[in-house]
Amino acid sequence: MKDFLRDRFFSFEVLVLFILSKSNKGLNICLEEFFGESSLSPTKSAFTQARKKLCYTVFKKLNSLICSLFYEHAKFKKWKGHRVLSVDGSTLELPDHPSMSEKFSYHGFGPNADAGHYMSRISYLYDVYNGLVLDAGMESYTTSEATLCHGHLGHIKEGDLLVCDRYYASLRIFYELKGKGADFLFRMKDNWWNCVEDFSQSSSTDAEYTLVLPPKYGWLLEKYPSLSRTMTVRLIKKKNKKGKISIYATSLLDRKKYTASSLINLYKQRWGIEEAYKLIKSRLEVSDFSGKTAWAVQQDFYAKTLILSLCNILCYDVKPKTKTGRKSKSARILIINKTYALSKTKSLIFSIRDLIGELEEIIQKCVNKIASKIEYSRRNQVFKRKFRAKLKYSMNYKSI
Repeated sequence: MKDFLRDRFFSFEVLVLFILSKSNKGLNICLEEFFGESSLSPTKSAFTQARKKLCYTVFKKLNSLICSLFYEHAKFKKWKGHRVLSVDGSTLELPDHPSMSEKFSYHGFGPNADAGHYMSRISYLYDVYNGLVLDAGMESYTTSEATLCHGHLGHIKEGDLLVCDRYYASLRIFYELKGKGADFLFRMKDNWWNCVEDFSQSSSTDAEYTLVLPPKYGWLLEKYPSLSRTMTVRLIKKKNKKGKISIYATSLLDRKKYTASSLINLYKQRWGIEEAYKLIKSRLEVSDFSGKTAWAVQQDFYAKTLILSLCNILCYDVKPKTKTGRKSKSARILIINKTYALSKTKSLIFSIRDLIGELEEIIQKCVNKIASKIEYSRRNQVFKRKFRAKLKYSMNYKSI
């Protein structure tokens, strides 16, 4: 903090707000928009020097702070008394800069592995019902998603329910979650577990199996004295129209309160974390970094993760509104336009700098605008979507 004691263009608060609110336009344009078109506005060099003094963990701590405040004051959404969380990972291509080798790894791609890029692996612990990123990780591409998942476990609390895809299921995670007093719902891989293979070949669709903790994980019994060496899990089987079988494992054993169909439907809510990655990659264009160094890359990633959480908190209690006097004849559900909401969230951050005293009024105006910009959910869609041949390139999304 000694670096921000002197009176400069970029004080600590101004620098944080600028990084959060800046768009993916040229840096000179962003500086002019933020500070005004003046010969006294800071230069690109001044910003570069200032950001070297700001640790990227500031944005992680701010994200943790707003999440804590949200859960403390808001009546947040739960499922049968559980806060529903999910973990998933993705990758980012990084700029080619010597500083990347300090933390990230270089990999060859293409038919001959001659197209090299620095790559990172990212991971979120995500509240699928409330849209908050509880914890984010950005490490080398060589780091496994399971390793990043273990780093998120410190943010999981008693009563939480973790829903994950099949690549995350392991005895260690099962026991760690139970030791914390949390529950889980995992899709299982067929060829990794003997009990899953036996269950998939049986005629049963809902059965209980006993798991035994291997000696190499004996330290978990010391860490969590409430655990025993054996654990009972419930396996649920689902067969789709094509005959493909999916197996789910859960610690929720009460069949009256947690029916098999309700758990299978709950697993589908995991898709919310995939939508979060779509927003940060396509709408916020996280890969369009504002700097080439490893330091700048991490600042941008965690800053845009914070914007994602802020946007969903802002939209949490917003009810979509149609124009006065107009009723929709469609049975489809109205939802918030998230692209517009993200844009207004960044505008709101931009306004905070000079209007701290009027902040409550500004936020209310922003919320009203978001509520009026609506679109239709695909649920209850009347017309069947036309079949399109597989596109060569992925769909383009509007950026912020």
